[in-house]
Formats: sequence, structure tokens, C-alpha cells
Amino acid sequence: MSAIDIVSDANVALKWFHAEGEQEVEEARALLDAHRSRVARMAVLDLTPYEVGNALMRGRAKASAEQAATVIAALGDVCISVSPDVDDFRRATVLAERHGLTLYDATYAAVAEGHGAELATLDQELLGAGLGKRPRELVSKLGGGADG
Repeated sequence: MSAIDIVSDANVALKWFHAEGEQEVEEARALLDAHRSRVARMAVLDLTPYEVGNALMRGRAKASAEQAATVIAALGDVCISVSPDVDDFRRATVLAERHGLTLYDATYAAVAEGHGAELATLDQELLGAGLGKRPRELVSKLGGGADG
């Protein structure tokens, strides 16, 4: 079976580092394990470290600046970071307008679409618009072969 490409949004990437009070942690981490074992190719957007850091410091985790900085540094070691190009931004603005999404969220979907990748997300608006899949759906698509 060939590897599938997956773009992870920030709410899935956060689960790689923080579990308390989070949904689908095992599945999100199984996607990362699939990346490590080359069953999947994971990427995040260049804006993901900002979103993950913000969620850690201002969300339930109440992480310190040092803890957030450590996670942000580790995120860069975990998988590649993709910078949206002009075409991605054009697609993102159309998706944002069509589905009533923030440009941030629409950009994740646009980059995944532009790269022929699946979008791993737990964002209800992205899921409701049919622009992404839950981690458990993607793990199932991988045939459960994400043991790490």
C-alpha cells in the first residue's frame, strides 16, 4: 500500500503533545505514528506552530511560555511545514466565502486540496463542509496500520 498524504490542522497537531481534555488523542497520535513508519506523509502549515502555541498557553493546558516554546520547537522536528502559495490562498478565500469559514481554517483545506492530501481535523465547520476527515476516519483508511 502506498503512503497517503495528510495535512494536519492545529487542533489535531495539538494532540501530539497534549492529551488532557482532548478528543481522539490516540487516533491523532496514530496518524503521527503512520508518518514515522512511512505509511502516511504528514504535513502542517507554517501557521500551525502559532495556533498550537496559542492553544497551549491560552487553552485548557495553561502551558508556560517555556513549555509552549518546547512544543513549538518539537513540532518542527515531527513533520514538514508547508507554506501556502498564491493558488492556495485563492482556493482558501473561495472556500472561506462558500462555507462561512475563517481564512485560517479554509487555508488548511485549500492546501490539502492543492496537494492532493487528506485534511485531518476535528473542526466542526471543516467537517460539516466536507473539507476534512476526523483522525479516526483516516486511521481506518490506513487500515489501522499506524502502530508505533
